[in-house]
Amino acid sequence: MDRLHAAWGARANMTRTLWHKREPSETEKLTWWQRISTPFVAVGLAIVLWLYMRSRDLEVLDNYPVPVEISLAPSQAEWYELELGGASEVRVSFIGPPSRIRELRTRLQSGQLRVQRTISVPEERQSDARYVDVIRIDQQDLEGLAGVQAVIAEKTNRIPVTLRRIIDKQLPVQFQHTGGDRVERTVIEPSTVLVRGPKEVLDREEVLPTQLYQVPLRLADEQNRPLERSVSVPLVSELGGRAIRVSPDRVQVRFVLRPKRRLLELTDVPVHFLTPAGFAFRPQFTSPRAGLITLRVLAPAADSPAGIKAYVDFTSPGRTFSRGLYPEEPIQVQLPPGYELAQEPPRISVELVPLEGTGQPAVSPLSVPRLP
Repeated sequence: MDRLHAAWGARANMTRTLWHKREPSETEKLTWWQRISTPFVAVGLAIVLWLYMRSRDLEVLDNYPVPVEISLAPSQAEWYELELGGASEVRVSFIGPPSRIRELRTRLQSGQLRVQRTISVPEERQSDARYVDVIRIDQQDLEGLAGVQAVIAEKTNRIPVTLRRIIDKQLPVQFQHTGGDRVERTVIEPSTVLVRGPKEVLDREEVLPTQLYQVPLRLADEQNRPLERSVSVPLVSELGGRAIRVSPDRVQVRFVLRPKRRLLELTDVPVHFLTPAGFAFRPQFTSPRAGLITLRVLAPAADSPAGIKAYVDFTSPGRTFSRGLYPEEPIQVQLPPGYELAQEPPRISVELVPLEGTGQPAVSPLSVPRLP
């Protein structure tokens, strides 16, 4: 028995010796690394699981347009015109609990959620005709988003604005009409008006036109005589593509509308002499045909030419005459109402010959009524 125990003891000692001398296997090495990394992996999986469970309780409202209202400071609202250079909205994404997102969607659809910004022109730029700026919209501009996170798209959060200086300027009124040269003797009351509009526009303007007035040309043609008209005409409401305000916004216009005319060429019109009483010379032409001229006149279309007189006037005050040839004497042409000379005033050569005998003129003076 003692020998059996001794053999088992020796075998056990040999096994322990071999165990201590043997190298650990690859499987045993990995077991140590796993022991170190397992806590970290567990924590990471827990975070992922938490995020996943958390995401199941959130909802996203993506890329929704939110209107932006930009206004001028009250102290400058009267003196500047505001113009936006792009769309007055920003694109925003919202993340939050489903209940809050539903409430937010209702506010957006009813127009209750909007961005409001007030701007003003710096004091050093208030003399400029135009001021340009860029308004940046950030998350803090969105109010009433408790429990909801807002993300504004970077490319849509900038809105260019232009502010134009407004001034007052007095401008004379210009009558715009379709009558052409058939509208004559125009009188406008009042002749000047007060215009309020952008400085950069009014600085370039010298007159303010009326709206285009359609002249009743046919009415004058039917009556074949000049017509006096008085009409109330509205003034334009914009200049240079910009809105303006005018005071008053209408003017009273009086004018004469003449009927349609035609061009007449009158041949062999005799030229007479108009001499004062006691004139010491007898005027005469250089040849018999020299006393006949051709005239071109504009006459009413329905009229036949009558009452046209041409004469050389020797009754001009302060002018003295002597014997001899006067090669460039102007011819006065007397026309009926509604007629107009369609050429330069003609001239003619006249010779003055002293009277003989009693000193009385050999040619009776022509009595030519003066035109009004």
